[in-house]
Amino acid sequence: MRGMNSESVDLIYLDPPFNSKQDYAAPIGSAAAGAAFKDTWTLTDLDAEWINLISGKHHDLWRVIMAAMTPSDKSYLVYMAVRLLEMRRLLKPTGSIYLHCDPTMSHYLKLLMDAVFGRRNFRNEIIWAYTGPSNTKRWFPRKHDVVLFYTRGDAWHFNWEAVRIPYVKLRTGKTRGIFKQGCHP
Repeated sequence: MRGMNSESVDLIYLDPPFNSKQDYAAPIGSAAAGAAFKDTWTLTDLDAEWINLISGKHHDLWRVIMAAMTPSDKSYLVYMAVRLLEMRRLLKPTGSIYLHCDPTMSHYLKLLMDAVFGRRNFRNEIIWAYTGPSNTKRWFPRKHDVVLFYTRGDAWHFNWEAVRIPYVKLRTGKTRGIFKQGCHP
């Protein structure tokens, strides 16, 4: 990203590691077989140097990083903070960024995004719910991701027609105002 021109990007979609503290490997037989990565973070001397640099130039960002509860979380937030600062530099004044994460760190990432892009540039939080089996008996199933939507400034491009999903009112008898995707009255 450092080799790219400032204010040259209209849209960024970011799907980073989630700090899940798990190991991942591509399935045997897939085109990526043999590829693997650890989504586990360890605070290093390099992270400490980044924290020192951030503290001098981006005090609010530094405060968010320092609020993390564990060294692993601090390391992850440093990793993300450095990249988010660079992405802000790349975004055009009318640009927007979507950060895909899960509930593991979404609360910290929202604060990072507030510090980097400005709280007033938060536009929406999209909850991406999905289904599947769950055998949990002690809490609600963890079946969603979060997409944080921020803009660089007060004017931005948004093609609502391209993302709009039409909903049609159902005829359900007594119940009013129930809508379902793709149904026709």
